[in-house]
Amino acid sequence: MSRPTKRTRTVAQNSAAVKITIRQITREKNGTFWTTHLVQGWKENGKWQRRQFSEQAEAERFAALKRVEMENKGRSQKMILSPLTQERHDEAVRAFDSLGNAYTLSDAVAFFLKHHRPPEFTIRAKDALKLYIDDKERDGVRDRTLVAIKSVLNQFISGTNDPWIHDVTPAVVESFLRGLRAKDGTSKATRKTWNNYRNDLNGFLSWCATPDAGTNRPFTFENPVAAVRKFNARQVREQQSAKPETTDTKDVLRIFSALLRWRGGVLARYFAYLYFAGIRPDELKLISAREAELVNLKTRTITVPANVSKTKHERHVAISDNLAAWLNILPGPIIPPNFDRLAKLARKHFGLTHDEARHSFISYHVAHHRSIGDAALQAGNSESIVKRHYLNTHTREEGAEFFRIVPDLKRRRAVLSPAVPQSGGHRLVAV
Repeated sequence: MSRPTKRTRTVAQNSAAVKITIRQITREKNGTFWTTHLVQGWKENGKWQRRQFSEQAEAERFAALKRVEMENKGRSQKMILSPLTQERHDEAVRAFDSLGNAYTLSDAVAFFLKHHRPPEFTIRAKDALKLYIDDKERDGVRDRTLVAIKSVLNQFISGTNDPWIHDVTPAVVESFLRGLRAKDGTSKATRKTWNNYRNDLNGFLSWCATPDAGTNRPFTFENPVAAVRKFNARQVREQQSAKPETTDTKDVLRIFSALLRWRGGVLARYFAYLYFAGIRPDELKLISAREAELVNLKTRTITVPANVSKTKHERHVAISDNLAAWLNILPGPIIPPNFDRLAKLARKHFGLTHDEARHSFISYHVAHHRSIGDAALQAGNSESIVKRHYLNTHTREEGAEFFRIVPDLKRRRAVLSPAVPQSGGHRLVAV
């Protein structure tokens, strides 16, 4: 009787940290014998595992991979030929570990190249702003608009430590916008302010991303503001007051009485245009140098040409009887010497906001003449804006009283002219 074949067993080296073994097993079925190779010695989900292979070479390859996997603290490994050096391979592994399941390595690289890859010409935000303002001046942008743009962008530059343009990301822009505060210094800025600042930043950074050989642009490959939220019109209106701020007729009388007596009435002509014609302050500065050309007292018309109008569309404003009275008796320029200081003193003394006089004109015009269309044409606004903001702000009697305010040079004060009887039957008209 022959001895049975001695089983051979391949085991791991004694120095190995993981005891994965290969055992050769002889199987028999229906008188047929064959040999398999059983790999065992590792756990998955807390249970011991084993696996059989018909070929010893396959069993050894599997065992080798499994040993590497187990010795590497559970990290799955694969034998793959790679051009990466060991140092780069280890760096890639660290990158995958840092990203976790939140992002892929490709996503991270794409984001970095999109927002941080320096272009051929790099520039700080402060230096780019100078080029941007020069470009806007050549485009003919109004001085007041340029001042507002520079104010917003200088705040951004100061708040972000004058970054390289290509380093500005959506997160940087949004962090700046979230830090904006109201005039009290503590409350959050309104949604309208958020949108205004966002628009100025969008214009600047979009310009920075536009190729231009003269300024070595692009300074960045993407406009980061495009990814920052913008509040819609409904959301903005929710925070705005229902009606614009206007001046009561009694206060208008008091203001013009004081203006007539102050420094010989040097600012009375200027404020008469603001209150009784609704001309915007910036438009009035441009009209001042062309008053003889654009103001016709014979036809009772003020022409606001397209290159003066804020909307870039020409409009015509009818000169009311009371405005004609103010213009006829008040000589001198609309904008007197030392105007900025004097106007600032007057506005502060009377507590007037920037557009309060214009808001008053439109509101009282709608109340007196009962025509949304006519008010929109003369003010240079749309009918929807006039209807939404100025309708029913004042009574018809208050509107008539407003347009009766005239100067009395003997008493050096503003008074109400005699009322002119008007026929009834006026109806509100939308043209």
